[in-house]
Amino acid sequence: MSKLSDAEIAEIRDHFEFFDRNHNDLLEEREFIELFKILAPSASREMAIRGFNTIDLDGNGGIDFEEFLDWWQMNWTVF
Repeated sequence: MSKLSDAEIAEIRDHFEFFDRNHNDLLEEREFIELFKILAPSASREMAIRGFNTIDLDGNGGIDFEEFLDWWQMNWTVF
């Protein structure tokens, strides 16, 4: 995986913060589903939930920015 520039990381953080509706620095399941529906409109809710559970590496019920950044780099190079 290539190293991202500070500007690229800032842009990804903007996406993360846009969907973090309650501003708790975590994407909760419902927030992630909203994001996932935009990125993959034909995906089912079940697919989004499976994705959420896969990305939430520490199992705390939310995706923090580091987890999100790792996932974004592997899956969504252009948004």
